[in-house]
Amino acid sequence: MMRLINYCVAMVTLVVGLCILFYYYPRHVSFELAKEILKPSKEFDNSQFVGFEYADSKDKLLYWLVEHYKHFYPEGQVYDSNFVDNLGNELDFQKFDYIITYQKQLKELRRHSPYLTKAKDGLYFDKKTPLIPTWDSVITNKVYLYRIKKNNKYRSLGP
Repeated sequence: MMRLINYCVAMVTLVVGLCILFYYYPRHVSFELAKEILKPSKEFDNSQFVGFEYADSKDKLLYWLVEHYKHFYPEGQVYDSNFVDNLGNELDFQKFDYIITYQKQLKELRRHSPYLTKAKDGLYFDKKTPLIPTWDSVITNKVYLYRIKKNNKYRSLGP
């Protein structure tokens, strides 16, 4: 009888330990720098942005580098659409998704643990897994494009 009680206690402890580990342990996503380009103009400043943009197609790349910023900056202070179109031709959207970071280099990229999703992400209703960045503290005059393996599971961090 005592052996059965010890076995049950050990199993409950193991299960609770694994649940805690699953809840808190962040998973890492491998990435590599694909391209670094100068920011579009001297006036362009998006260094305060704490997230990144996620481009899984050439159209999304065009949107995040050109169309989105047309609303915030006058013409001539954002990338030219032809430049971004040529840049999109150089990238391989069949094998990779791309992360666009503005004026900061990515040091680490973690994917969700339920704890990180709850504590850092504001889009609990979106079932895709948020990627949580860790940044280098140096502000540069470049925009960085990092590639990660193609999938339909990830998204950028929510507001």
